[in-house]
Amino acid sequence: MQIVGVQVTINVSQRVVISTFFGDLTDADLVGFASLIGSHPDFDPSFSEILDFSGVTAASVSTSVVQEVSRRVSIFNLTSVHAVVAPNDLIFGLARMSQVFAEKTKPNAMVVRTLDEARQVLRLERNGLD
Repeated sequence: MQIVGVQVTINVSQRVVISTFFGDLTDADLVGFASLIGSHPDFDPSFSEILDFSGVTAASVSTSVVQEVSRRVSIFNLTSVHAVVAPNDLIFGLARMSQVFAEKTKPNAMVVRTLDEARQVLRLERNGLD
């Protein structure tokens, strides 16, 4: 399933939702992608999540939208683990800001630099994600 700037893949066997962002990241990408996940037929709110920003080449994102999206009630359970992959310094800073705003809505969120680190955080097998 894909919309502009975001590809969502759900790996049922590993119980994880992987959202891969690419190109120019915009406020619209951040605002709209939760409904994309929620409408996927394989979505289960108890799954964990990887938000992979490795393919982002530019970011036109406002701090007010980061704050708004981060404070929304999550479509995932409170016990779900969220790993944000942010190799770029700008995206890493935005992700850390989001992590602070989301303390109550996504208490198990972590920001990492690589997809391998995200796999480790979620204790996922490498074979099933590639």
